[in-house]
Amino acid sequence: MNLSRLNAREIEIQAQVVELQLKKLAHRSRPTPSERQLTAELKKLRLAMKDRLGALKQS
Repeated sequence: MNLSRLNAREIEIQAQVVELQLKKLAHRSRPTPSERQLTAELKKLRLAMKDRLGALKQS
């Protein structure tokens, strides 16, 4: 996902989607290796979105 092309509102919407996905994965008692990998990727994306939102709000 290219965050530089999204505006602040679009990033906020995508961040909500990512949070929902992370919550669903967190309820798994024994996640598979692919689910653990997906969780790590979603957390990185969440952090990137947070950084991008911060940059947009400063400018």
